[in-house]
Amino acid sequence: MESQNQLKVNTADLELGMYVARLDRPWTDTPFLFQGFFIRSQDEIDELRRCCQYVYVDLEHDHPDITRTKTGVVGHDRTITEVTSLYRAKPRLSPSNRNRNRTVYANSQPLEKELPAAKSVYAEASRAMHELITKLETDGRLDLQLARDTIEPMVESVLRNPDAMIWLSRMKKHNSYMYHHSVGAAIWGLAFSRHLGLDKAALQEVGLGCMLFDVGKTKLPHALLIKPDKLTETEWHVMRNHVDYSLNLLEGNAGITERILEMVRSHHERYDGSGYPGQLKGNQIPTFAKIAAMADSYDAITSPRPYSRMRSPYEAVREIYGWRGTLFQPEVVEQFMQVVGVFPTGSLVELNSGAVAVVIAQNEARRLKPRIMLILDEHKRRLPQFHIVDLLFDTHLKGVGELRIEKCLEPGAYGINPEELYL
Repeated sequence: MESQNQLKVNTADLELGMYVARLDRPWTDTPFLFQGFFIRSQDEIDELRRCCQYVYVDLEHDHPDITRTKTGVVGHDRTITEVTSLYRAKPRLSPSNRNRNRTVYANSQPLEKELPAAKSVYAEASRAMHELITKLETDGRLDLQLARDTIEPMVESVLRNPDAMIWLSRMKKHNSYMYHHSVGAAIWGLAFSRHLGLDKAALQEVGLGCMLFDVGKTKLPHALLIKPDKLTETEWHVMRNHVDYSLNLLEGNAGITERILEMVRSHHERYDGSGYPGQLKGNQIPTFAKIAAMADSYDAITSPRPYSRMRSPYEAVREIYGWRGTLFQPEVVEQFMQVVGVFPTGSLVELNSGAVAVVIAQNEARRLKPRIMLILDEHKRRLPQFHIVDLLFDTHLKGVGELRIEKCLEPGAYGINPEELYL
């Protein structure tokens, strides 16, 4: 049924700039994993035509390129897009971007050139977090300078090209969850903040906050942290105390800003008020805490944990989208989905040719056509060399026609070990 502000449009008549509010079928039956988006490319029009006969276009949504950013004091009724506009880096003014409500950072390095530097940064960050947590566990001392020194090169790498650090973050270990999660959450927090257009100083705050929001867990019984079963009510109460322990370790230290403390205090708060410790809901939750919560949750569910099955990147996207409007603010989920992509970095995928590949980087303007690394040929035989294909440009294959992703595969499909792909 059409609403007053929505128009039923045949997909043959779609145009760039239209806001697609509804489809003619469930969203989960299509590659479009978040509901409501502007058509920004011919690629998206083609995909909508392939999936649907018609869609509903919202007539009241302004295209983002002509939406004026609101100004004034931040109030609790502001959306995350409006709030983050106050922290974003100043764009170069030109007729085409003067009124955009976020800054888009351009990649200054391709993935292949950034990956060696990112490997070094990632290895050092993992080593530094191991040292930081070990010191906390042995003598209770928090080395904030070590944490700050670790974040700076991570920020620089993510600004040059976030795909390299994101790809490396997929190297999940089945031990030492705490420090690997600290690094992974920081990477996702930085990538998300970059996407939102926050300036460099804000990125450093987000990265440091995500890296440190769980340091209070070092004060908890080790047996509780590694328990493979569901926690009892008493154990859950003890686990929640890690927020206060983290705050006690960070408050009063030079370089720990109020926004960092907000991230630590509120990264377990949830949009519907079901979180802790304050049962905050909606826009009572600080914006930076919303960013931290999303980074924390996504990295956690894609990591091996004693008490929960590790989800594939594709499964994680589906699960988080299911929490839209309950655990997380819809706008936050939609923006984060653009960072992760329809086919997330690290996903194993099968092409319409039958070949199998791993997604290594996103094409932000065309989420359905990421960069991939071919692992198996169309007969599922391992290739002697892994070839990189950009689906945005390498669009055709002899005997196949248009080359596209047909489906996501389970981790380990066809005996592929994802970790060997990062070497």
